[in-house]
Amino acid sequence: MINKRLRAGLIRLYKDNKKMRFTLGTLTLVFICILLLIISTFSEISISIEDYIKLGYVPQIPVLLFIAALLAPEWALITVLLYIILGLTPWFPIFALGGGPSYILQYNFGYILAYIFSVIICSNKLKNKPFFKDIILGVLYGVLIVHIIGIIYMTVLAFIRHESFDFIFNWIYYQSIIKLLFDIVISFVTVLIAMVLRKILWVVFA
Repeated sequence: MINKRLRAGLIRLYKDNKKMRFTLGTLTLVFICILLLIISTFSEISISIEDYIKLGYVPQIPVLLFIAALLAPEWALITVLLYIILGLTPWFPIFALGGGPSYILQYNFGYILAYIFSVIICSNKLKNKPFFKDIILGVLYGVLIVHIIGIIYMTVLAFIRHESFDFIFNWIYYQSIIKLLFDIVISFVTVLIAMVLRKILWVVFA
């Protein structure tokens, strides 16, 4: 199901690229959205769960889905690609643990890589005038894709490095399982905010 949606999203992006409009307003929004991704990376929110679990929550996935809902699909994808490319250069340490080409060997890089697939599916689900069901599915697909790909990437890397099963489970628990509900709820709110903003802004959407 997800593969079909991703393929359909890529086909639509290819067709839409022929109609892309390079306006100063759109380019400004792309720049602002890249800044939002960077800021959210270093904006940790402290959350306590039942007084015995303290969670350092980073709201980057909700910001990612905000961008997917705000921009046209091709511009949302370009924004994410520029963010990743900048982070993989040695001059812009904009990822959580720095940056540079070697960052692909970090356990959390799978989550960043998953932003590409997440934004393609989510933005195409939310383009034009989506129904409430489309908004819910767009948020669920967007969040789950990031976590699923992130977990797979991390697990493969951990096995290559011969990490213990306890290490893998604990990493997945604290990086995904415990944060999943927060990502879904907060992303739903940010998507609604983005859809209101997109009606106000003068950007032309494909």
